[in-house]
Amino acid sequence: MHCIYMHSLAGKVLYGRRSDIDRGIPTSRARKRARRFLCGTDSRGEEHMKFESVSIILPTLRETGSFVETVSTILNTNRSEDIKEFIAVVCDKTKQESFSSIEEARKISESAGVPLRILYQTIPYFGGALRDGFDAAIGSHCCMVTPDRETAPDRVSDMIALAKEYPGDIISASRWRKGGGFENYSKFKKVWNYFSQVLLKLLYLSSLTDFTWSVQIAPTVLCQSLNYQETKHPITVERVVIPLRLGIKFHEISGIIYMPEDDETVNPMMANLAYLRPAFRWRFARREKLLKEGVDEKWLKQELKEDKS
Repeated sequence: MHCIYMHSLAGKVLYGRRSDIDRGIPTSRARKRARRFLCGTDSRGEEHMKFESVSIILPTLRETGSFVETVSTILNTNRSEDIKEFIAVVCDKTKQESFSSIEEARKISESAGVPLRILYQTIPYFGGALRDGFDAAIGSHCCMVTPDRETAPDRVSDMIALAKEYPGDIISASRWRKGGGFENYSKFKKVWNYFSQVLLKLLYLSSLTDFTWSVQIAPTVLCQSLNYQETKHPITVERVVIPLRLGIKFHEISGIIYMPEDDETVNPMMANLAYLRPAFRWRFARREKLLKEGVDEKWLKQELKEDKS
């Protein structure tokens, strides 16, 4: 069973006695409440994870028209009931023009019956925006989409379809699978990316083809439970390698990255060397460090085992 316990979910306190809250210890009652909130039951009364809807997280810095286009693409290619919400994560550096585009997209989204809310991030940088977005999400699953169209919003519908079939696993897009690719991407960066993927595949003994794009749909409770350390773009590696260490299954589909024509230095080339830091950190980290404090890994592994039975 891939229903992973998290001490706080959607503003609901999932602990028992006050002493347990202070100590960060999940109680058995809290675990049952978490399972009821995140899992369904079959005709025999057995609990199981299932896809209900996805929270779309949109880290926003200077996007304008592309923000509206991204939201519109997702709405036009998916059923409204599959989208729980859009979360535009902003900071004090987000341009005023971006807020105008967010309001324009909000009107489009709400007319389709999907709420769009603004979240001011408390953890800095791109990685912080994701971490805050995950913690605020209320859908059964999470999906990060950058509103500059770089992260293939047109593939969200295919990932949702697989998430319904494998709700306890991670559905990810790969630029290196057949049908995927790179648009407006420098040859040097593409070569660097290729050798990075080869290195990571060898390091983790994995058949995954893309460790650094982080275009994925995953159970919200899993996203909220991982012990992220990165605040910048290398969090994309953490989102892959920590679940791999935990034994979470991945299902890849192809995707094309479209780098913006006006791409500047939001993630400069030299910063890509930093992607190796979390790759090596988590490859050799102790298992108890993989999840946030307060997450019961023994309970987690038992639930995963039950799902495989």
